Amino acid sequence: MEKVLTKYFNGPFLKKNKILYRHYQNNIVKSCKSKNSLVVLPTGLGKTIIGILLISNSLKRYPESQILILAPTRPLVAQHNASCKKFLDLPIESIVLLTGKISPEERMLLFKKSRLIISTPQVIKNDLMRDRYDLRHVSLIIFDEAHKTKGNYAYNFISHEYITTCSDPLILGLTASPGKDYERIQQICDNMFLENVIFKSYEDKDVIDYIHDIDIFINLLDLPIKILELSKIWENLFKKFLRFFIDHNLINPYKKYYSKLDFLKISHDLTLSLRFENNPELSDIREEYFFFQDPKIIEIIKENQIDIPTVFSYCSSCISILHAKDLLETQHISLFESFIKRIKLKANHEVISAKRIVNSEHFKYIESAIEKEKQSELSHPKVKKIISLINEEIEEFGNKKIIIFTQYREMAEFLKNKLQENFQKSLKIEKFIGQATKIDDIGYSQREQINILQKFRNSEIDILIATSVAEEGLDIPNVDAIIFYEPVASEIRLIQRRGRTGRSSPGRCYILITEDTIDMPYYIVSRRKENSMISILSDSTQLELKRDLKRTKIDFNKNKLKFTESELVNQFKERKEKERELLANRSIEDILSQLDNFCNSNEFNILRDSGVTFYSDVFNFDLAHLKNKIMKLKGKKIKTSNRDKKYLNKNVKSLINIVKLYGKNGKLEFDKFQDLASEEEINDNKFHLHFNQACFLGYLEKYENYVHILMDYD
Repeated sequence: MEKVLTKYFNGPFLKKNKILYRHYQNNIVKSCKSKNSLVVLPTGLGKTIIGILLISNSLKRYPESQILILAPTRPLVAQHNASCKKFLDLPIESIVLLTGKISPEERMLLFKKSRLIISTPQVIKNDLMRDRYDLRHVSLIIFDEAHKTKGNYAYNFISHEYITTCSDPLILGLTASPGKDYERIQQICDNMFLENVIFKSYEDKDVIDYIHDIDIFINLLDLPIKILELSKIWENLFKKFLRFFIDHNLINPYKKYYSKLDFLKISHDLTLSLRFENNPELSDIREEYFFFQDPKIIEIIKENQIDIPTVFSYCSSCISILHAKDLLETQHISLFESFIKRIKLKANHEVISAKRIVNSEHFKYIESAIEKEKQSELSHPKVKKIISLINEEIEEFGNKKIIIFTQYREMAEFLKNKLQENFQKSLKIEKFIGQATKIDDIGYSQREQINILQKFRNSEIDILIATSVAEEGLDIPNVDAIIFYEPVASEIRLIQRRGRTGRSSPGRCYILITEDTIDMPYYIVSRRKENSMISILSDSTQLELKRDLKRTKIDFNKNKLKFTESELVNQFKERKEKERELLANRSIEDILSQLDNFCNSNEFNILRDSGVTFYSDVFNFDLAHLKNKIMKLKGKKIKTSNRDKKYLNKNVKSLINIVKLYGKNGKLEFDKFQDLASEEEINDNKFHLHFNQACFLGYLEKYENYVHILMDYD
């Protein structure tokens, strides 16, 4: 029989025979060598290795360059640090971790000296904003858990800074699940300036030889009669309070199912209505800004003369009752009892929504019934099922290494105690939770989290009971079975949890679902979202990717940091004053950018069409005055001379001249205006920044599809 030779990835900056060759990883790296790419791989297919291979390629291309790896948490950062030292043939001192605990001057020195920098994104963002270093000589940035690239997350700032600073930028985004729909995935593509999206599934031909099957078992469970009785009484209390909304026409009386979201929507809609009530100009805004569209909540309340605080209070009561119902039906009676204690405490503090619940006959009956019943009669069937599944794993598969996922920390603590009591010393059991979020909630520090994971890897812990903190990215090898204590409604969390098993051998995923409870719709929703995501990623032509990124070779002789260590220490106090000024400039740019985005939004047009007058319509923005105010907030006031004089740079003057020369009666079509500006090499962000400045200073104005010149400069 012919001997099959083991094949490895070998090459520059890679340790010899350390990374086993996988065909699909090689294909992915080839596709990412010269394009900003998002790689979407199910957990367990080696996203980290793809990053390592691309680092090797980038250092081969630019031996003098630096590489930046970003991850959202310190445990993930520590994990990347360990992987890089394990697989990359680089001097240990050239691989550094940057954290907020390291002083700014030391971070500047480390960044200057290092080849590979691994950090959380907020640290890098803070330093970039203060101009402590730049990204000109960074040949690759890896964004781990790239689905976080949205909203105000630091990844957005860093990617934009990188694209506008480096002459040959290369971005690699890594995730198992970018989002449930087109809008969310497109947002990531825009924020990361992506040119390429690569998606692999377990069924792909070049993947299938490297993965193991994951069997998914759906375990449907029935609630015991005692819990059903309590649930029914609790539901009757909810219906009693629901009557308030039905009687006042505040909710659809024919719905088969009411969720917490229904009452959150009412609260949200009423809040918006009250906010706009004192602004008559907003009365004609499209109803799409309201959840409850026809009729508006505020109109019903006024017509029936309903007390507004009472509406908010009843919403709070209903949300609390529905939440408690979910705890009773899908978790364990102990969590429901904890809720009862908290709601009584609120009632004692005169919270009306809580008093309404506590003073009800339903509440008093349930509290009395729980005290009388034996705990065994009220135990949730999921607890018994978990014990049964663990025994099955041990007896049938010889497997002790299991992860149990649960949504609540209190449930993790309960399961830990219950399993320790049941298995005595035969199994070592530990919970794995995040950092403290409340004064009375002692979580695990990131150091403790890393320590627990290491013990789990070394088989010092057999069963890990984890909350969502164990879902993202963490390398937990050789787990043959996972148990969902409850389904999750998020496709991202479903994919990440499920991917904890089946890495080195066939895996099993058990999902516990209580019949006729919130468990079932949560499971259905997560699967539907996952299928939607797969549909979009399987045909990436639906996405709008960047086609016009221009790259030139990085010049390593340009803009090098030239300070010495002693100079940096001596000058850093003086530098702090300059950093404040830099932050003020950044703040102004951010304000202009936000205003520009708002002025180009549908919301702005709707408000403008409704007759709303904006501050900028009445007063011109004085940038010197704006900067002075920002600096004052940051602890330093700028001394200015000729403060009222408006200084214009050449780009602003060029835009004013374009309208003056090519416009008719001081008016020029906006599209033509942009084309003419582009000929002057004023385009993209540069165009919007300087055009907004011209508008804010009162020289130009955009109205409908035209640009008007309001005054000429001296």
